[in-house]
Amino acid sequence: MKKVLKLNVLLALTDNLRVAYKNMVTDYSKYFSKSQGAFRGEKRTYTPREGTVDDLSKRGFTPVATTVKEKLDYFIENVGGFVDALFSQEKTNASGIAKAELVVDGKIWGDFTSLELLRLKSVMESSDLGNIEGVLSSIPIRSDSEVWNKCDEGDRELLETDILNGVAKTTIKTPYIPTDPNLVGKDLPVNYQPPIVSRDEVFELGDYTHQKFSGEWSSREKALSLKRRGVLITAITMALKEANDVTAVESTLTADRIFGYLFFGNNK
Repeated sequence: MKKVLKLNVLLALTDNLRVAYKNMVTDYSKYFSKSQGAFRGEKRTYTPREGTVDDLSKRGFTPVATTVKEKLDYFIENVGGFVDALFSQEKTNASGIAKAELVVDGKIWGDFTSLELLRLKSVMESSDLGNIEGVLSSIPIRSDSEVWNKCDEGDRELLETDILNGVAKTTIKTPYIPTDPNLVGKDLPVNYQPPIVSRDEVFELGDYTHQKFSGEWSSREKALSLKRRGVLITAITMALKEANDVTAVESTLTADRIFGYLFFGNNK
């Protein structure tokens, strides 16, 4: 009687044997293309005529090292564990019996099949569907060094700083000749050059206001979002472990059936 396996055992088998299967396929491809001499043999005999010199080089025997059928039989025999487990795993998942309750951060989201849980896990982790973690890590955050207030902009989640008021000013330098107290009431010396200095005069140019707006997240919001992703992945992992603790459904898509047809035309 064939031993009945749990789905979690099938998962372990496929994970363990996947690399061996891939390597065997690769090795067979190389062997068939580069070692074709192993499938050929020959036998040479020579009997010299009376009075002639014997020629040993005309005798020889090279046996056939292997046959295509022998290689393919060996292939089917050795990949059977992986292929059979792989399709039984898929049939069990598709049957819907592998399911579990998904509890996220203490709240029950419902019962989900292993396929749903695996798809959810890939959405959270796999780069095939885009990198969600990369999105969260790239969310812009506003400065924590400024005071932000809720902005009255309808349904938009905007924040604003207080309005800063000020006066725009400029400084103009005005040249003038200061009075020399040593020369007051006296005639100016010949070739006298009076010093010229300048005074700064401040002029007001206008009134201004400055205010900042932000639609960014706070650093805390970003950190909490990344944390929730981790919590969700942990919850999915726990649910999958529970869902996979079921008896596997055996698939009729076996290695014998697939490769028996592919290699030898056996269509049973």
